[in-house]
Amino acid sequence: MNTVDGGGTDSLTEIAAILVRRKWQIAATFVLVVAVVTTGTLLMPKQYESHMKILVKNERADMVVTADSNTGSGYTGAVSEEQINTEIELLNSQSLLRQVVEQCGLEKLESTAGYPPAERRPIALERAVLGLQKNLSITPVRKANVIQVDYISKNPHLAASVLRQVSDSYLEAHLRLHSTPGTYQFFATQTARYQQDLNDAEAKLTTFRQQGNIVMLEQQKDEMLRKASDSESALLQAESAVGEYNDKITDTRRQLAASSPRVTTQSRTGPNQFSVDHLSAMIADLNNRRTALLAKFRSDDRLVVEVDKEISDTQASLDKAAKASAIEESTDVNPIHQTLQIDLAKEQAELAGLQSRRQSLAAQTRSYHEQLMTLGNATAQFDDLTRARKEAEDNYLLYARKTEEARIAESLDRQKIANVAIAESPVEPHLPSKPNVPMNIALGVVLAGFLSVGLAFSMEYLGQPRDGRLLPSPDRREVELDMRHLLEPVQQSSELEALTGLAVLATVYRT
Repeated sequence: MNTVDGGGTDSLTEIAAILVRRKWQIAATFVLVVAVVTTGTLLMPKQYESHMKILVKNERADMVVTADSNTGSGYTGAVSEEQINTEIELLNSQSLLRQVVEQCGLEKLESTAGYPPAERRPIALERAVLGLQKNLSITPVRKANVIQVDYISKNPHLAASVLRQVSDSYLEAHLRLHSTPGTYQFFATQTARYQQDLNDAEAKLTTFRQQGNIVMLEQQKDEMLRKASDSESALLQAESAVGEYNDKITDTRRQLAASSPRVTTQSRTGPNQFSVDHLSAMIADLNNRRTALLAKFRSDDRLVVEVDKEISDTQASLDKAAKASAIEESTDVNPIHQTLQIDLAKEQAELAGLQSRRQSLAAQTRSYHEQLMTLGNATAQFDDLTRARKEAEDNYLLYARKTEEARIAESLDRQKIANVAIAESPVEPHLPSKPNVPMNIALGVVLAGFLSVGLAFSMEYLGQPRDGRLLPSPDRREVELDMRHLLEPVQQSSELEALTGLAVLATVYRT
């Protein structure tokens, strides 16, 4: 290509000269490329693309299979990037893609001619999986918890059915990945076991309570301790009262011994008139008897002599009684002595009651101490049985709660309630996604322009002599006329045929 010194105008003129000189070549190349692109676009097989969107969420917390009473599930409200990537990797997994291939029969579309019959199916499956992985596009939607899944196929029905199978297989794989198979059966077995342990512990505790007459051990011990303390206090009071009454009885007996049962109320001194009168009467009676005896017997008779003797003795006694004086006294019951006797009787009666009460309190106190000792000895075994029952109850409640959680989780899995959902189900497309005829033609036009111009300049460069001499340049006026002719509108079909070298097939007139 000629180099012209002198400025931008000369360079543009040189370029324009090349374009004018190679105009037929440029036009032919442009038309050829556009025709090839258009023909290729129209001859390309139609491809249909089906779409599906998967929503990733955290509405359901995964169950944590532990023996801990805390049922922490690691639940978080926001969906992390790791979760999105995990679901994408699950969608791209070979096992899932192979399952989709087998369910949709994509391996039947692969040609396995030339391979042994035993290797045809594995090869067809592998090719179908590679083809599915190639035509399946999985991309996360920016700033959203959504995964976009696209699949391209020549058959619109197959494109939609493949995505439907992908969604079904993906949901099953997601549930299988986030669940723990056999959890419900395990916890149900453990719950039955600990329920049996709880029943055994309750039976042992009930038997021990019946044998030891225990209802509430701590309350019974406190009540028995209080009763024993009250009984000991009452026993001490009774013993003190017994001692006090013993002292009272001793003092009362001493006072009673010192006092007389009766006291003199009146004392009078005088002759012994009663004895005199009595003796006088006896003498008179004896005289009467002597007189009677003398009438029957002689004076020296024994009977008369005895009567005389009695009369003589009685007369002597009468003389003696007449000379003696008599003291006359009046006595009565001593009230002090009587009161002391009454007090002594009362004190003895009260002492007997206190002694009986002391014996009863002593026996009661011994009984309370024995019961306290029995309850104290039973405390260790009772605590062990209570602890075993509490442990069995805690284990039973824990595994019962875990069983219910596992049952709920399995029910959710059966209903396919998970942290992913199909936000947009695949539908069968009716318009092909490829080829895009307008875009391909537009790109073909652009490509044809670049190729035609580039080819013209390449041919111009390759057509220069190797000795360094420049080809003769056309006259400047000729170039300007040709450029002006190109820029002017074409009015006649003959002018267009002369300009392009092609025949005009039809003319459309502008109104």
